[in-house]
Amino acid sequence: MKFAHQSATIRQHGKGMIILETALETAGLTYVFPDGNGIKNITFQVMRGEIYALYGGHNAGKSVLLQAIIGTLRPQSGTLKLFGNIDYQQERRRIGFVPQKPVTIGSLSPADMLHYFSSAFGSTESRFLDILHLNLKEKKAVRRLPLSTQRLVNLAVALLGNPDMIILDDPFSGLDKGECEHLLSVLTYLHEMNHTTLLISGQDYTLLSRLASKYGVMADGKLLCELTTGELKESCQRCIKIRTPQLERAITILRQQFPNFEVLSHDMIRIFNCNEQSGVINALLVHSCIEVSEIWLAGMEPTDYLLKMTGGAKSDPDDAK
Repeated sequence: MKFAHQSATIRQHGKGMIILETALETAGLTYVFPDGNGIKNITFQVMRGEIYALYGGHNAGKSVLLQAIIGTLRPQSGTLKLFGNIDYQQERRRIGFVPQKPVTIGSLSPADMLHYFSSAFGSTESRFLDILHLNLKEKKAVRRLPLSTQRLVNLAVALLGNPDMIILDDPFSGLDKGECEHLLSVLTYLHEMNHTTLLISGQDYTLLSRLASKYGVMADGKLLCELTTGELKESCQRCIKIRTPQLERAITILRQQFPNFEVLSHDMIRIFNCNEQSGVINALLVHSCIEVSEIWLAGMEPTDYLLKMTGGAKSDPDDAK
């Protein structure tokens, strides 16, 4: 697991080191609205060819972060680099964006929309339009078509010029199972056949896990941590439950060293990201004269783990080990 202040740009490969090219890099990116919502001090990287998922619930700051990245919002502080270049405008054409609320223009049909943006972008090239299964003979205005079709039209627009990175804001929201499956197959194809970098936001882990190789977990406008798929699975097995009749004192002792925890009942707490340190935790409590009735490893499903981390779910109703 990597927390927000950490950074890694190289990986071991064989006997040497390979420097990975960065598609996107932010440092201290901040944009806060008058009501306090927004993003605060966001630092993360997306590497070329990676599928990176921004996971979080409503008002986590995912959409604000994506708008800051594509230039719709100007960050109040922090820096942003696209493909190693701090000059956003110079690299903008290498990015395609699919908003959560589809863009439609008046009575323009799908074909009209593509023609309009082809003219605006000065590009008509897209090798991947066929996989979208869009009916370009459709005469209805895009805004009158189903949400899934509107999203696909927006994805088709984003693909004009064959960008190196596609950014999608909560693309699965409002879609049924079949529509989600089609979109998943399209995105998988883009990544496998063109090595397109994907940055996708969402709050449905089940769908995101079909694509993502890395997750940035957000809540309250902050990036809580970053995890690879493997790290997420490992973290799910590293939760520790503690039962003690002196819960308040135990929390006071533990919270500095183990700040990521959840109170399950009047006498039980669950600690996350503790690297199986049950012995250390037990010794710390006993040394502080706190009675420990039980302490044990308690794994979780990834969906539940992420919800708990972001405050999106209530505590377990039972105390089963």
